[in-house]
Amino acid sequence: MERIFLLSLGCPKNLIDSETLSGTLTQSGYTIVDNPEEAEAILISTCAFIRPAIEESVESILELAEFKKQGDCKKLVVLGCLVDRYKGKLLPLLPEVDAWIGLKALPYISSRLKDGNMPSLALEGPGWSLDHFLKRNLVHPYVAYVKIAEGCSNGCSFCTIPNIRGRFFSRPISEIKKEVEMLTQRGVKEIILVAQDTTSYGMDIYERPSLNELIYTLDSIEGLTWLRLLYAHPRRAMRLSEAFYRCQHLVPYLDVPIQHINNKVLKAMGRGYNGKEVYNIIDHFRKKLPHISLRTTVIVGFPGEDKKAYGELINFIEYAEFDFLGAFKYYPEEGTRAFCFKNAVSKKEKQNRWQRVMDTQKGILWNKNKKRLGTVEEVLVEESSDSFSIARAAWQAPEVDSQIYIEHKARAGSMVKIKITDILDYDLKGILLK
Repeated sequence: MERIFLLSLGCPKNLIDSETLSGTLTQSGYTIVDNPEEAEAILISTCAFIRPAIEESVESILELAEFKKQGDCKKLVVLGCLVDRYKGKLLPLLPEVDAWIGLKALPYISSRLKDGNMPSLALEGPGWSLDHFLKRNLVHPYVAYVKIAEGCSNGCSFCTIPNIRGRFFSRPISEIKKEVEMLTQRGVKEIILVAQDTTSYGMDIYERPSLNELIYTLDSIEGLTWLRLLYAHPRRAMRLSEAFYRCQHLVPYLDVPIQHINNKVLKAMGRGYNGKEVYNIIDHFRKKLPHISLRTTVIVGFPGEDKKAYGELINFIEYAEFDFLGAFKYYPEEGTRAFCFKNAVSKKEKQNRWQRVMDTQKGILWNKNKKRLGTVEEVLVEESSDSFSIARAAWQAPEVDSQIYIEHKARAGSMVKIKITDILDYDLKGILLK
C-alpha cells in the first residue's frame, strides 16, 4: 500500500498528531493523497471529547467505509481519541473498520502498513518523539501548532480528556525549542503553543510552573514572528503578565476558558476557583494590558445551572466584553463524574441559553469591530487569490476567531499593513496599504 488518505478531525492537538503521522508516512515512502477515491488505505484521526465530536467521527467512518466497496481502498484504519476512549467496545459495532489504533501506538502505523501486520486493536506504544515531530507535514505552511504537553490532571467533573489522553506530562524546554527552530527555518510565521492546560506546563518535570520560562526561551529564537498561547487555565493565568511585558514576539492575545461564573456551578464542575477570582483575572488583564485580546469558552446547561446562575453568566459576559467567545451546550459524558449529576437542564432550554449567549457576544463583537474601523493593522496573509486575500491580525487566532478580507492580492505567508474599512458581520474588510 503506497497511497494513503488521512482525515483529521477535532482540535489543534489532533491536527498535530495527524501532521506528525503524515510526515512519518511520507518519510517511509508513502504518498498522501487528497482524494479518498485514490487511496489504498484510509486513515481517520478522530475526536471523542463530546457527543457531537463522536457523532462526526462515526459519520466520517461510515462515509469513508464506502470506498472499500468502490475504489482502491483495502484498509480502513481509525486512529486517536475515539479509540482510546472506547477501546475495544466499537469493534463489533463497526465491522467496516480493519484496525483501531490509539494515540500511543501511532508511531507503529508506518511499519505495520508496510509488513501487513496491522492489529485489530493497538493501544500501547511509545507515543511521538522529537524525531517524529521534526518530520511533520504542515497543513498550513505559515502557521504551526506546537504541543508543549499531553494529557490533563485538573480533574474537571465534565471532562473526558484524562480518560482519553492520560495524566498531564510536559515536554522538555530543549525539545520544544528544537521543534520551533525547525518550524521557523521552514518559513512558519506563527507558532501557537497548545496543551490541555498550558499554564500547568513544567509542574511535573520541573516541579514548578515553567510556562514563562518556556516562552522566554522561544522568544529568543531567530526568525520567529508571532508566538501565540492558547488554553490558559484561570487559576494560573495572571502569572503570564510578565511574559507579555517582556517578550517581543508574544502576541497580545490570551485564551482563558472560564466555563462559568456562578460559584455553585464552578464548584460542581471542579474548576478550582470562584466567580470573584474570575472577575479579578479579567480586571487584572484589562488594567495591566489594555490592548490584549481576550478569548474564553463557556458551558451552558450544566446540571444545577438554574436561572439565577445563568443570569450571572450573562451579566459577566456583558461586563467582561471578551473579544472572542465560544459557547458549548453541556453534554453528559459517560465516564465523567458529572454524568450522574441531577438537576439536568432540558435540551430546549440549553439551546435557548446557548443562543442568548451567542447573541450577547455578537453584539459585543460588533461594537468592538466598529472601533477598529479606520485602524491600520499588520496582518499575516493566509490565503490569496487574484482578486482578494484572507488575513489575520495578532489579536485573531486561526480557525476560531474572525478574519480580515483584503480587497487586493497579497502573497500568502507575507506580513503586510492594511487599513480596516468595513464590517462583514463577524469578519472584517480592509485595503492593502502600499
